[in-house]
Amino acid sequence: MQLTEKEREYKQIFSEMVVFLRSLGLVVHTNTKARGHQGFFLKNRIDISNNICFKRKIEVLIHEFTHYIHYKIDSQIGKTHGNLEILFPNADIKRIENELFSVTKAFDNNKSTSLLQNQRSKVIEEIKELDRQIKSYYPDFKRSYPYKPFERTIKKTDAKYLLKYDRVKVKTVFLGQTKLYTIKTIDEDFPSLDIQTKNYIRLKSKQRALKRISSRINRINSYYKRPTELFARFVEALFIDTEKVSQIAPHSYLVFCSELSKNKYLELADFINKFF
Repeated sequence: MQLTEKEREYKQIFSEMVVFLRSLGLVVHTNTKARGHQGFFLKNRIDISNNICFKRKIEVLIHEFTHYIHYKIDSQIGKTHGNLEILFPNADIKRIENELFSVTKAFDNNKSTSLLQNQRSKVIEEIKELDRQIKSYYPDFKRSYPYKPFERTIKKTDAKYLLKYDRVKVKTVFLGQTKLYTIKTIDEDFPSLDIQTKNYIRLKSKQRALKRISSRINRINSYYKRPTELFARFVEALFIDTEKVSQIAPHSYLVFCSELSKNKYLELADFINKFF
């Protein structure tokens, strides 16, 4: 496939960056799957996936090289995930952390993150609607607590299993047959239950879904908030749009530039002067 002029330009920049990193003694692999990631760093080795475009390869290479620099400054980052105090000495670390996380969110190109946020918003609206419908018949209903009138009715049927699970197989004691119940087929499976009782079961299902989504978002944010990731994404973002970064993170940007001029970040200064 023939590259466009812009893609050829990115390819040339990427090639020059690789040559620079190799001149520092780094082992750089550009023709691997990077262990299933876009990029991978371990001690003095960097792998860049061959399944991404050259523009993204540049960004990932900057990200992984920043991990390398961070490792040279603090060799314990593999165990501790680093700390911002070493990178930004005598600075307002809480402000630094908040600003870097804001940069991470502003430049995040992980589609799964935005997808999860959209799913979360959708489920929250569905919960509110089910809550509204139930309260129109049962004004004293509170979705944060078990509602006894519904619970008593449900627990007399196999629908009780759907209070905890979205999909369950139930084996009858005497006939030895197995019946599959799901949230999606609740109307067909339990025609005797009234609509608000079924909505109560659906509400419990949505609450479980919200908990799962929120847990996944929290895990992602916890990863993003590691000092190693905050710093790498900050430097990567500086290459993409320095002006935008300086606006989002003015304190971090000023401290970074000051420390960079003092050679705090070692070979990263030469790298930035050459390619940014």
